[in-house]
Amino acid sequence: MRLTHLGAAGWEITDGQRVILLDPYLSRLRYRARFGLLDTPELPGDTRRVFGPDDDLVSDTAAVDARITRADFILISHSHFNHSLDMPYIARKTGATVVGTESTTTLARAGRVPEPQLLTVRGGEDYDFGSLSVKVVPSLHSALNGKHYYDGRVVPRDFRGPRRMDNDVEGGTLAYLLRLAGYQILWFGSMNFLEREVQGLRPDVALIAAARQRLEIYDYTARLIRALDRPPLVFATHWDEQSLPYGAPQDQRLREVDVFVEEVKAVSPRTRVVVPRHFEAHVLEPKSRSREKR
Repeated sequence: MRLTHLGAAGWEITDGQRVILLDPYLSRLRYRARFGLLDTPELPGDTRRVFGPDDDLVSDTAAVDARITRADFILISHSHFNHSLDMPYIARKTGATVVGTESTTTLARAGRVPEPQLLTVRGGEDYDFGSLSVKVVPSLHSALNGKHYYDGRVVPRDFRGPRRMDNDVEGGTLAYLLRLAGYQILWFGSMNFLEREVQGLRPDVALIAAARQRLEIYDYTARLIRALDRPPLVFATHWDEQSLPYGAPQDQRLREVDVFVEEVKAVSPRTRVVVPRHFEAHVLEPKSRSREKR
């Protein structure tokens, strides 16, 4: 079992047979906010195009092709561009099944993904795909900018594009529990959760969104770790400045995620906490599906 961090909330998980992508966003667009401010931090020598509110958002297909060669499933937590923009291109390229909200599959259709590849879910589904099963967990988006959501509308069913910053909406948020190779892996694509929905899941591995927006939520880290019965292994995800190119310094974000590590260890000293770097692969030893849970 190998888990590879793609940056932002993105992951590639494989057992050597199946490849599952979680919020694969590799374009890392440089952009200006709706109010004309440069959201991407200034970086000397960064000559990439700047996308404004009225510009069509387009995938960096070269960046995708450099890292993504195959996929069987693409799971999308929510529809914001930094989670779903590259999904249509990857789905068309690989033939992967796209799993997500109605907003997500609407965006996939707008991106010319064939209908047989789309699987719309609402939360609560628990699907068996043979050696892989996926439980869809209702969740919440991060609270941003003084607890204001960044446009929580849904994508209209008749949306056909183009995608722009000014029509970028959340479309509902989900988490996912994957059961693969004897492991239970719980993944969050945003810094929030529904406590009642995660209690009792007891994953072996938790991929927890760890950016500073978590601080908008009361006792976020401790409540989540306790609700999950103190998982043995936690990976921080969604910790980086995702509009900077790969290889750019992430010093400020790393300092912030170090605090998250301390928060986890304070409530669960035995939990191993990993802050993964981009494209760093983490291998888990095989485990029998029949092995008893903790």
